[in-house]
Amino acid sequence: MASFKLTAFCFLFLCVSHLQAQKHPVFYAGIEMYRHTDFENNGFAKFSVGSQIYQFKFFAPEIGFDFGGSSFREKEIYDETVLIDNLSEGLLRQRFTFSVLTLNPKLKFGNEDAFITFSPKYHIGWLTGRADYLEFSDDNRYVGLKESQESRANTSFWSFAIGFEGFQITTKYWFALSLHYTLVNANNVWETMQFSAEDAFMQSAITSTIGLGFRFYYNPFDSEND
Repeated sequence: MASFKLTAFCFLFLCVSHLQAQKHPVFYAGIEMYRHTDFENNGFAKFSVGSQIYQFKFFAPEIGFDFGGSSFREKEIYDETVLIDNLSEGLLRQRFTFSVLTLNPKLKFGNEDAFITFSPKYHIGWLTGRADYLEFSDDNRYVGLKESQESRANTSFWSFAIGFEGFQITTKYWFALSLHYTLVNANNVWETMQFSAEDAFMQSAITSTIGLGFRFYYNPFDSEND
């Protein structure tokens, strides 16, 4: 299913490119910051690079590469057989990263001074997760790593963004600000992990949430046709 969607997007980009093949690509770099409440109010960040391939009227498709991830807050593990309150047996740490190709049939409405943009983005790539179980000593002082698990899985997901583009410095440089909603789900990489400590359960990582994005665009050609 994911491969079919990727093929469909690529076909769409190639077909429309013939309508205005003289357009030069415009390059971008950006960062997005998200806050999610499904696992103890943690946040995560995503960095992106890529290119707006061309623009035909209000259609301005982009292709890029995104890298992001997060570390969860440490979760205390308690030994239920010990009848002493607040005596920790250990700590559980979890973190995940993702590396994805992004296809974005972006829509732009307005003029060079201020475009309103809408971006339904499809992401496909890899998701990596790691979990560490840290053991405490008898006097409840940190000792070190007892067990570690790591897993990698294919991932594909959608995200959607609406924003403003066209805060120009010169005709070669401009910025964009946007509000994002991502459907990334990091749970897949922990489904196969299991520690010997029975109480070391993986925390949920349903990371669909809202975030803010900032981008810097660069047009190295700066021609009248762009």
